[in-house]
Amino acid sequence: MRAGAAAASILSPPFCPRRVPARRRRGTREVGLFSSSSSPSPLHGEQQRFSPEMAYRPRVSPPSVEDRDACAIYASVRKDATPSRAPVELALANLQKMLHRAGNVDGEGDGCGILVDIPRKIWAEEVRSGGHNPALSLDPAFAVAHVFIERSSDVEKARHDAREILGRGGFRILAERLGVVDSQALGATAREEEPHFWQVAGLLPDAKRRDRLTFDLMIALEVVLGFHLASFSASTCVYKVMGAPGVLGEYYPDLRDEGFETIGCFGHNRYSTNTWPSFKRVQPFTVLGHNGEINTIEQLRQQAGMLGVSIQPGCSDSQDLNRVIDHLVRVERLSLAEAMEMVVPPIVDEIRSLPAELQPFYMYLRQAMGPFAQGPVALITRHGDECVFSADALGLRPLWKLETPDDFIFSSEPGVVGCEEMVSEPKPLGPGEKFMVTIDPQKRSSRLYEHWEMQRAVVRRWLERTGTSKAAAYDRALETGGPLEGAEIPGYTSAGPSEPVKVEDRVL
Repeated sequence: MRAGAAAASILSPPFCPRRVPARRRRGTREVGLFSSSSSPSPLHGEQQRFSPEMAYRPRVSPPSVEDRDACAIYASVRKDATPSRAPVELALANLQKMLHRAGNVDGEGDGCGILVDIPRKIWAEEVRSGGHNPALSLDPAFAVAHVFIERSSDVEKARHDAREILGRGGFRILAERLGVVDSQALGATAREEEPHFWQVAGLLPDAKRRDRLTFDLMIALEVVLGFHLASFSASTCVYKVMGAPGVLGEYYPDLRDEGFETIGCFGHNRYSTNTWPSFKRVQPFTVLGHNGEINTIEQLRQQAGMLGVSIQPGCSDSQDLNRVIDHLVRVERLSLAEAMEMVVPPIVDEIRSLPAELQPFYMYLRQAMGPFAQGPVALITRHGDECVFSADALGLRPLWKLETPDDFIFSSEPGVVGCEEMVSEPKPLGPGEKFMVTIDPQKRSSRLYEHWEMQRAVVRRWLERTGTSKAAAYDRALETGGPLEGAEIPGYTSAGPSEPVKVEDRVL
């Protein structure tokens, strides 16, 4: 079937100005092709590129790749750090507004998901139903895993084996839910690939080590049993589906429950380019949502191997980037801001423009990890009560900072928020720019950090964690290229070479 589609695209008319809404070939966009030996035929009448009624408004898409031919990312954080139902409803509505930033195969979306706080009220009732004290759902050691099990597997045996692994890790199960979904919401292709959805909640043996314990248990379930864990955390969980935002809200009854509340909601519409759509590749993952391409993914995977990061075969570049950052945070115990600055460091020219006291540390970060997550990359990330938002070094993937009376919002497009709701001008993140938001549920407040504030916080945290007074002189690496003028350059004056440059008299 795919071979026929490929042949059809090659033999299509010379120029097709619109994306085909149905079948899309694996890893490519089904766009019109034209011969390099002849220009595309001019458009007439209804097919004219620009509308005569409105200034500079394209009537049809140009043949080149557009900015909107990419994923949509959206994140909101409540300013009062108080769980509410509103962020979920807003996220689903705003992801629907950016449905043009989603892939489409036979009328079905490539995937949509949200990363939210653990819905404590829902789990309190589940824990009560299991005969336990519902207050345990508020315990710092309480954690929830969202697990996808292959449909062809013996689900009861798989759950039995998983319980043994969890038990050996000291995880005490308090409640389980299997198949709390509405499969009728899925399209035909998604139903063929639909996994069993297993939710399991319980208590970890040590609340202080909860990040490392949940990470190790997640890896064990993946490696030993071949499960895909959408999330396993003591603070957040992920709901995702192979479909559009409307499907996401219908597929999971939890998202329609009035007791479902969250402080932050991070959403993603997937436009798959290098991998085929599937449930396990839908974003967000455990800590991030990603719009773009990591051009240096092989180098990142090699570096991950040297750092002991468990990379699973057959994953997308976004999944591997997520695993690297997750490992740095939960195993190496870096804060999310430290991990993001390490994995996506500033380019050298930006480091040169930093204050002198920051240059040694940021040159150290760039040399310690290496620029292995490069490319058009916009990221929304969250771990626990810390969130970081990042644009790539060249600003190739858009990310906007928006603010309403109730929320800090970061989105691929500013139009998701009406002008009447904004309390400040929407701001596009510049090349390499980051923002950080910290959530303090105790003080009922969230704080937004500009990039320069975040950078100083990262340096302070790193030095405090390592017990180091200051970064070593790694900024010596900035002194490259030698002097540009003056007496130190033999044969040159301030006006240029002291004698004409001699060029060999021959044809190259």
